Order: sequence, then C-alpha cells, then structure tokens
Amino acid sequence: METAIAAVHVLAACVWVGGTVVLVFAAVPVLRRAEGPERAEAMRALGRRWRPLGWGAMAVAILTGLLLAENAGALHRESLDTRFDRILLLKAGLIVLLIAGSLVHNLVLGPRLQREMREGLPQRTRPSMVVVGWTNFVLTIAVPVLGVVLVRL
Repeated sequence: METAIAAVHVLAACVWVGGTVVLVFAAVPVLRRAEGPERAEAMRALGRRWRPLGWGAMAVAILTGLLLAENAGALHRESLDTRFDRILLLKAGLIVLLIAGSLVHNLVLGPRLQREMREGLPQRTRPSMVVVGWTNFVLTIAVPVLGVVLVRL
C-alpha cells in the first residue's frame, strides 16, 4: 500500500511540476505575443483550464505526502529533533509559501493584470506578477528536491 501511495504522490508532483514548467516556458511566452483583450482572455482561459489540474494535483500530493510522512514515523512531537523531520518541516513551510503565492498570483494579481490589459491601462501589476510567478516557480522546483532528500535519509 505504501508503494501505491508513493507512486500517486510522485505522479501528482509530476503533474504540478510538469504543468508549471509547460506554463512558464511554453504557454505564457506564446500568449505574450497576443495584445490587449485577446491576451487577457487567452491568459484567463489558460488559467481556468490549468487550475483544476494543478490544484487537484497539489491536493493529492499533500494528502499522500502526509500519509507517507505518517508511515515514516514523522509528525510526532518526540521526533521533531530528527533531520528527517526538520527537512519535512522546511518542505511543508515551502509548500505553504507556494500555496500562498499561487493564490496571490491567481486570485489577486492575475485578475488585476487582466483588467489592466482589457481596459488598455498601464500594466502596473506586471512587475509584481513576474516576481510572484518566478518565486512560485523556484518553490515548485525546491519542494520536490526536498522530497528526494527525504527519501534518501
């Protein structure tokens, strides 16, 4: 059973990370060629299609990760002084930051930037969107790397 949980965990992480890589390096650069309302609509449509897949994969990865951590004897008060638990807590903290950053990107900055593009306003939100987006990307890569470190302990 643990092998099945680990496989689902890795597959969910692959969907999240792979999807993010495709968005950052393939989809968004292509969509940047569009202008004004068409660009805003294309970005909104892409977000609508990605969110259920990405957030679903993230939820599955978190749930299976918690099961795997519990099976490894982590998450107990008496074990918080182990290297495994310290790295697991770091990974959990990065996941919280990733979720928070993704929510800000998707629910605050994205709609604001789309409105600016639709209305032909100066795109003042773009610099913040870029910083949050790249921070989320770095976290998206760091989290599974820490997962590999945990498996190796």
